[in-house]
Amino acid sequence: MNEQKSTKHYYTAQDKMLLAVGYVLLGLFVLAIIVPVIYIIVASFMDPITLQNRGIVLDLSKWTLTAYERVLSNGQIWIGFKNSIFYSLAFTFISVFVTLLAAFPMSRPDFKGKKFFNTIFVITMFFGGGLIPTYLLISNLNMLDTVWAVLLPGAFSVWNMIIARTYYQGVPGELYEAADVDGASDVTFFFKILLPVCMPLIAVLSLWQFVAMWNSYF
Repeated sequence: MNEQKSTKHYYTAQDKMLLAVGYVLLGLFVLAIIVPVIYIIVASFMDPITLQNRGIVLDLSKWTLTAYERVLSNGQIWIGFKNSIFYSLAFTFISVFVTLLAAFPMSRPDFKGKKFFNTIFVITMFFGGGLIPTYLLISNLNMLDTVWAVLLPGAFSVWNMIIARTYYQGVPGELYEAADVDGASDVTFFFKILLPVCMPLIAVLSLWQFVAMWNSYF
């Protein structure tokens, strides 16, 4: 029989000290996140006057659901909630779709002008258009006071395009060659072959864009 090698790791005094410091810092970091959340939750069940005069009180007899009743009975809250859901879902769909389309030609080695467009895209990451030019552009396109003024300006993300392009480049080239031999066009290859194998990418991009839009307007 082969003797099994021991995989037990022995920590030196210095290693133990570093681990202890790391655990202490991690514990403080967790407390810094959890304590404010607990404070907000407990405060939401308390009467505003009691909270202002006495602070947090753990006496359950002093707790009330008045704050939740006022929030749930406010129609403006529900309108804002529905708008947040609509804008987040619509923005996520448009943004991910545009990003996936833009990344496809940028991932093809035979695409002429790829370096030029890459340079243009990267420049926009460092130099934004600014508030006033963006407003003038939206005004000239007659998109003021419309949903498109919210959905379209930030729909394309260069960073997400770079991530999608890198993911596409990891897909075996044999798939494209086989599709080309079978007579499939680039559109057919993109929608029927490439996208089905890129579901992890789509899920990540969708999560990023949905959370970004949700945090912006809710």
